[in-house]
Amino acid sequence: MARHEAVPLSAEAQKQLMLLMTQHQRRIFGYIYTLVPDRHNAEDLLQETSVVICEKFGEFTQGTDFVAWACQIAWWRVRAARQKFARSKVVFDDSVLEAVAHTAAELAPEMSVRHEALAHCLQKLHARDRELLMTRYEPGNGVEEAARRTGRSMDAAYKALMRLRKLLFDCVNNQLAHAT
Repeated sequence: MARHEAVPLSAEAQKQLMLLMTQHQRRIFGYIYTLVPDRHNAEDLLQETSVVICEKFGEFTQGTDFVAWACQIAWWRVRAARQKFARSKVVFDDSVLEAVAHTAAELAPEMSVRHEALAHCLQKLHARDRELLMTRYEPGNGVEEAARRTGRSMDAAYKALMRLRKLLFDCVNNQLAHAT
């Protein structure tokens, strides 16, 4: 695959690129992950997308939607990588992939607001409860590991997780209701 010749960026442009990438990398990853069946492949595609974003940042028009621009680059990286995924058990045709991409792009602003509300609500939790939740949802972990790390029995961990999910659900909805 041919690489574009990167145009040297000014110090200010480099700073702006780093700020935008840091601020929006999770959203770009979320977009890629909706299109790719495997987390590791999505992470690889995020890295490839990030390289192309850096190479093409001189073409980005300041003041426009960086996430939309970056997701368009990600879209083309995903399309190029589809040959790799052809051996996967689940392969969607282009029309399904395009429909999912379109829906993900439409939902991105709402999901960003929801993620911010969730982050705010998580900060309100007691540290032990936050650790239980974060451990439970780390890739590869389950309730058993979360219970062990927080010194709870399995039964207590399940009950606490149910209570915390409800608490977070209500908190996020309350945050969103007050934001409108």
